[in-house]
Amino acid sequence: MPSARSLIALLIAPLLVGCQIEVRIDPATPTARPAAALPAAGYPSMPEGLEPARVINIIDGDTIDVAIGGREERVRLIGIDTPESVDPRRPVECFGVEASAAASALLDGQTVWLEEDPSQDSRDRHGRLLRYVWLEDGRMANLEQIAGGFAFEYTYDTPYRYREAFRLAERAARDAGIGLWSSNTCAGQSIPAGTTPAPTAAGQAPPATTPACPPTPDPASAAEAPVRIIALDKRAEVVRLENVGAAPVNLDGWLICSVRGGEPQAGLSGTLAPGEARDFANPGAPIWSNSNRDDAALYNPSGLLVSYWEDQ
Repeated sequence: MPSARSLIALLIAPLLVGCQIEVRIDPATPTARPAAALPAAGYPSMPEGLEPARVINIIDGDTIDVAIGGREERVRLIGIDTPESVDPRRPVECFGVEASAAASALLDGQTVWLEEDPSQDSRDRHGRLLRYVWLEDGRMANLEQIAGGFAFEYTYDTPYRYREAFRLAERAARDAGIGLWSSNTCAGQSIPAGTTPAPTAAGQAPPATTPACPPTPDPASAAEAPVRIIALDKRAEVVRLENVGAAPVNLDGWLICSVRGGEPQAGLSGTLAPGEARDFANPGAPIWSNSNRDDAALYNPSGLLVSYWEDQ
């Protein structure tokens, strides 16, 4: 089976025809990256002039502590979300421990370079720095976590600089069935550790949620008719839908998705009469994040985005 990095290169390279990756010597970098350590063609290049930092602690698969400029800072890696492993309000999720171990093996004690993205806030609401984390050999920790099957691609609000590369890496990991995408681990589902993923027929791919739930839908494309999402209770795992049209709507084949995790909510069926609003509870494993923003998307049987709910 080809490696995750090879799959990334094969997917990204056609998008970057004519582009070349050059070795750049950064005054802030103690040594130039050797040519042999350069990433495969199509992998993003580390920008010049980044601020160096030393990793002093691994919190989980997408959060680290660094020493930088004489102070300590907590850093949240942009563009990824790993299964929960340390949140006291939530159970440890499938592959959360492995994601943390992967981050530790990659980053613990390393000198790294932090890249800020002008399209994103410099800090999140918890005061953590939002950054891309680069290693001296030119690898980016954010992308490596996705490529290894330890993280989901995650767009918080607005598209970020490397989103396309991250999404392609996630697709490669998912198609290869590695890490949290394996049918022997989580099958792409954010479920409590030790929970058995939904079974699959022999020879079939695991029921990964991302193909069923298109990644990062465009809220502007939602018509908000004939059905719209009017409420989401994440703790109760309940979505309220309303028929705003003049005709009944059969919801068989429709899909409600957690945008954060790319997971579908089960239990959507039946007919909504004109003007009727109804609650739809999730009867399966929890999919909605209570500690992070988690928007909801509603799709019709043709896969078209009908309604988008922004979690405030």
